[in-house]
Amino acid sequence: MRALLLLAFVIAAPALAQRFDSNAPIDVDAGRIDIADDANEAIFSGNVVIRQGSMTLNADRVRILYAKDSAGNPQVKRLDALGNVRLRQDTTRATANSGIYDVNAKLVTLIGNVKMDRDANHLEGNRVVWNLVTRTSSFDARSASNPGGRVTGRFTVPQKNP
Repeated sequence: MRALLLLAFVIAAPALAQRFDSNAPIDVDAGRIDIADDANEAIFSGNVVIRQGSMTLNADRVRILYAKDSAGNPQVKRLDALGNVRLRQDTTRATANSGIYDVNAKLVTLIGNVKMDRDANHLEGNRVVWNLVTRTSSFDARSASNPGGRVTGRFTVPQKNP
């Protein structure tokens, strides 16, 4: 029984190592910050770069919404990215017009002209919801202006040796 448990742990360890660390601090780098503390928000602009664990988010502008804990310290709840949004995590790369990162739910939603690459595979659509914990994503191409939209993609096929 112990041997089976040890084997299961050894097999699962690489997958666990690749999980997103949602408890990692969020680091922000931008050209400017405007803080509206009464509204519990901070707006970063000018080539914004946000990093958390293995994830990097770039955008022209990012609004961070936060709540204050009992000691009055800000706790990030949500990030709204606008303009030239680029997201990277491990081997996944995505671009969009805008994005929302719900920190508590650990969900990233990219909206508008979404393109996502993972290794040599490629998907395009209007909207993607990316779960950072389960590492799953859901694409949708429909929008109000294009209710019949379609998701497109290209997936690589392993080459067999002759």
